Amino acid sequence: MTVLKHHIQWLASLILFGCLAIGILRGQSYRNFNLTCLAPLLDQVDSEAPATLEVAFLRGPTRAPELQTDVGTIDFPISTNSTEAQAFFNQGVALLFGLDSPAAERNFRQALNFEPDHPMVFWGLALANEQRPGRAQLFAHRSIKRINNETSEQEKLWIQSVARYFGVRSDSPDKLPPPPQLSIEESTEAVRQRIQDLEEIVLRWPEDINAKAFLLRQLTLDKYRSGAPITSHVAVNTLAQTIVEADPNHPSRHYQIFLWMEERPEIALAPAEVSPTLAPGIPNSWRYSAEAWKANGLNNRAIPLLEASLRVSHAQLQEQLLIPEKLEGLSSNYTSLVETLVSMGRIDEAVEWARRMISMPRSLAPGSEFQPNLHTQGKRLWVEARLGAGMADILLEELESEPLLQPTGTDSLENSRWLYWKAVALCLLDRPEEALKCRKKIEAWSNRVESANAGDLISNLLDGLATWQNLSSGDLTEAGEAPPYLPSWVWARELERHGLSRAGLELARNTLEELPGQWLPAATFCELSFAAGEVLPAMSAFNRQFRSDASSVDSGLPAIEKLNALARHMQLPPRWTIMPRGETKPDIPANLDSLGPLYWEIPNAPDFSLFDYTGTEHSLASFQGEAILLQFVLGVTCPFCTRQLDEFRKYAGAYEAAGIKTVIITTDSVDSLAELFSGRTPDTQRLKASFPYPVLADPDQNLFRSYRVYDDFEDGGMHGTFIISPDGRILWSHVSHSTFEKPRLLLDEAKRLLKKQ
Repeated sequence: MTVLKHHIQWLASLILFGCLAIGILRGQSYRNFNLTCLAPLLDQVDSEAPATLEVAFLRGPTRAPELQTDVGTIDFPISTNSTEAQAFFNQGVALLFGLDSPAAERNFRQALNFEPDHPMVFWGLALANEQRPGRAQLFAHRSIKRINNETSEQEKLWIQSVARYFGVRSDSPDKLPPPPQLSIEESTEAVRQRIQDLEEIVLRWPEDINAKAFLLRQLTLDKYRSGAPITSHVAVNTLAQTIVEADPNHPSRHYQIFLWMEERPEIALAPAEVSPTLAPGIPNSWRYSAEAWKANGLNNRAIPLLEASLRVSHAQLQEQLLIPEKLEGLSSNYTSLVETLVSMGRIDEAVEWARRMISMPRSLAPGSEFQPNLHTQGKRLWVEARLGAGMADILLEELESEPLLQPTGTDSLENSRWLYWKAVALCLLDRPEEALKCRKKIEAWSNRVESANAGDLISNLLDGLATWQNLSSGDLTEAGEAPPYLPSWVWARELERHGLSRAGLELARNTLEELPGQWLPAATFCELSFAAGEVLPAMSAFNRQFRSDASSVDSGLPAIEKLNALARHMQLPPRWTIMPRGETKPDIPANLDSLGPLYWEIPNAPDFSLFDYTGTEHSLASFQGEAILLQFVLGVTCPFCTRQLDEFRKYAGAYEAAGIKTVIITTDSVDSLAELFSGRTPDTQRLKASFPYPVLADPDQNLFRSYRVYDDFEDGGMHGTFIISPDGRILWSHVSHSTFEKPRLLLDEAKRLLKKQ
């Protein structure tokens, strides 16, 4: 495979050389490449195992950061005379502590602009790419090779630690092989060695707070990422406290949350109350704090923190003109909020959030249908909200009538999921014959899958229905796993309903322990425990906190009615819910809008005023009332750029029929466009036929910059594809050095998004 890759890279280089030799590519080159278009290069390389540093940069951030005051304050001096490099290095380290790796990489990359060969900046880049080892080892290798006489002894130890972890040395060849697959023993040894390296730095520089903070960071992350056990939580917490005492504002505070959340969650609350205020501009700061409150069974109090996390993310989306799918971690944060709302019986809110997720623009990247994207996650959460609340009848009606839940095409997995959800609702409503019809239709879809991944996922759905069929027929003798998309507490009730009472109660008890303080699991346990005659455990779970949380549960929720018998047995009044009083609440800014908008807002498209080759001026306002397919290209004669346009031209009539007008923005000047388009030669006629729509000149690439279709680090434009609504908002976008060649999928998505306007 390695030899094949080398042949492919060699062929790609040959093609590029040929293009340059015959003068096809014209215009300004990038900082690190003698090319005006990088698409053919990126088409031939592995982004996760790049052969060179320059190629690795092309799969990293493209937008230069600014210095901020809300991502944590760090003082980590390195051997540099550049105040700018030091400032961005410090900010990158702060973001490493905040576990915002993409933002950290942006800052280290910016530091390189001021210190192009500083080994510690490459050290930071390696740490920012720890979850992408092929890239990380490249940066680690550059870091250790750039050690020089000005590198301090401490810096050498930092660098050697990272280089050792990623298996590179100063004498390693420039062309690194792909990272090896380590055995469990080798991986464990690498983790152990890294901790020893960090301990050595702490021992030699005991007053260095950042050395202690990185040791704390690694000890806690290794617990979750590598399964390395912490043998003394108290000892690690003592380390954390020395950092707090020396610098109460150090952004490593949330590692105490990770340290205690599973062992002693009540200890995690103290750092959880402080950590978001130390780095409020990092969405995960709020999320981590919320997880501590949830671990303590205080889920309703975690919800405002999860909403704060989304506010910060929404502000970032607005500022960067990104569609939600392009912001790393956003899907997880949305999912955490909605799942928490569901478990707390706040179903109406959960469904509304799920509705917003489904309505957002979808990523059309390869394989995105198998990733936890916002669109598919929103559908799942909507379904699980209804199932978890005992609303199978409402779900069945919504599956038939709600367009957002219905399949939008002939994708086998999407159609199979919809049929499966329908079958689950029918099973819950005791309509097995209709459910069986759905299963047969799923089997038919499974015979026409588009990929092995889709086939595996559909098989999982069929297995889930088979389990349910065994339960209904009396062939199921033990609980097993709940079928896909079915909350465990609902499965517990189904087991009890079909005669497996003990198994159902045991599952309900386990769920209650795993999901402390979550209202619907607790309600299910109270119901099943009381029905089984285990009154004391039921009464214990039916405590003041449970009754207080019940005050925010949706009125008319079926679970409320099922608990009235237990309430009467406890001699409680008919209205047994109680209002929360005097509870400790998370520290959240009084002006939440200062963090960002609660709901994602479609950004406004930057205005423009550009000329075509005839000298006619065009502005965004001149297209008012029309939807626009806006495409940025790096020259109308570049074959790699126009390849994308050739694909879109096949659907030109379909776009026009949908009311979408195509506009091209090019790096060519008005004069060069006039020269190309004004002649009467066959070449001119062919060019005009290739561009039967406005082509606007942006030679200074100012509009490229305004639309973020510009690589600040490589100092050159990129490919950009946008759908602009008739009222001038960015409904969908794709920006990359690679081309985007999915006109049919984008047309379907554009129609969907425009329909909502």
